[in-house]
Amino acid sequence: MTDDLHDTIKAAMEGDPSAFEAVIRQYSRLVFSQVHAIVQDPHESEDIVQDAFLKAYTYRIRLREPAKFKPWLLAIAKNLARDRVRRRSKVVQYVEDVRVLAIAGLDTLPSRRLEHDETSDVLHDALRTLPEHHREAVELRYLQNYSHREIETRLGLSNGSVRGILNRAMTGLRRIVRDRSQDL
Repeated sequence: MTDDLHDTIKAAMEGDPSAFEAVIRQYSRLVFSQVHAIVQDPHESEDIVQDAFLKAYTYRIRLREPAKFKPWLLAIAKNLARDRVRRRSKVVQYVEDVRVLAIAGLDTLPSRRLEHDETSDVLHDALRTLPEHHREAVELRYLQNYSHREIETRLGLSNGSVRGILNRAMTGLRRIVRDRSQDL
């Protein structure tokens, strides 16, 4: 780190807005590259980069040594990116769970609408109680979007067998989820 960069970071950490702008210009591409490698979306990456610099500015008082600014900033950005990916995967899982419940005719249960975590818990508990070949067929069809033909090939079954298994599995899921939701 050059003396000029060290002095700029020190001034930025002391609250100098023009110095902080210089720091942003210095590190924005590096931070963007790291974030984009994690989230794989340029728009989300830009948002996270802004959040990282805002967080760095907000908590700048905690950083005592300007020489540690770069790894500190990159750690902030990496944590924000990982949090975004975790939230995204949780939303995707919830959408998949709701989709399976909707296909089973259970998207609005008679007792009450389930909250996000309860929906996942009830569905996954119900799936675990199904016989293995029923559970596998449901997961392939409704969670992984396999076609009936792909399921036939994967499980070594006829078309009629796959349709029968899926029908019995969904009937079993409906019964189990309804029973469990009434207990909640």
